Amino acid sequence: MDKQRKDSRGLIIPKWIIYFVKILDFLNPYLCMRFAGYLWTRPIKYKIPEREIPILKSCKTSILSIKSINKKIQFYRWIGKGPKVLLVHGWSGRASNMYYIIKGLIEKEYDIYSFDAPAHGNSPSKTSNIPEFIACINELHLYIKSLDAIIAYSGGAFASMYSSCFNNKKLKKLVLISPFNSVYDLFQSFFNLIQVSKEVGDLMIEFYSKKTGIKIDKNLSAEKFGENLKCQTLIIHDKNDKEIPLEDSQLIAKSIKNVKTFFTKNLGHRRILRDEKVLKEILTFIND
Repeated sequence: MDKQRKDSRGLIIPKWIIYFVKILDFLNPYLCMRFAGYLWTRPIKYKIPEREIPILKSCKTSILSIKSINKKIQFYRWIGKGPKVLLVHGWSGRASNMYYIIKGLIEKEYDIYSFDAPAHGNSPSKTSNIPEFIACINELHLYIKSLDAIIAYSGGAFASMYSSCFNNKKLKKLVLISPFNSVYDLFQSFFNLIQVSKEVGDLMIEFYSKKTGIKIDKNLSAEKFGENLKCQTLIIHDKNDKEIPLEDSQLIAKSIKNVKTFFTKNLGHRRILRDEKVLKEILTFIND
């Protein structure tokens, strides 16, 4: 029997935050919503493990300005003779999270690009959101020119799919690793995680709908706009992912015409980025 990995445990919120949220929820729902919004827009910056350092030392780095959001990002390039590939990390991540995939691409001489989204990795700013991920991808399409493929993970996968559906329809190949489907459901999962009341949750959805100009409801999902995706797509997801359920990828796959799926087991939400079979599947797909 396959052994369950420790890195499949899902997200854990410190107990003191839960207690503070409950007290604030009782005393003042609006202030509780603003505090929840503070948590929602501020990614956690984790220490870079030793295994990621060599890949960071082997690339060219620069700072790029993303004009549409008036922010700067750390940009990375591993120069190669082959097709151009952009890698997009997930929420609370960084470009080097995908070091294992980058190493595999380097060996095949791909021309590789990546970035740290605002407030992630080595990029400045204190806050970020999925629309800013989308803005970065859109502008990098123009900056890189003739981009052949995108390999994207988790929140970055949703952003990459959205960008490819509405802004960059000439992309040839798209790899979505552990994508989430519904923005509305993502909010609800966050509300359950920090244990806020329905009143606070409704206030927060209303607040961000007005702030972004995008109505946050059940229609804001990848399965709703997937039919607009023209490129060949590979969706990879682990059956034991405790952060984003496999069902999200299954729903997304049903909406895409030219799609292939590869579902793994016991890798969870994070180790999936460092698996030999996953890398082989990606390389075979983008080289086909």
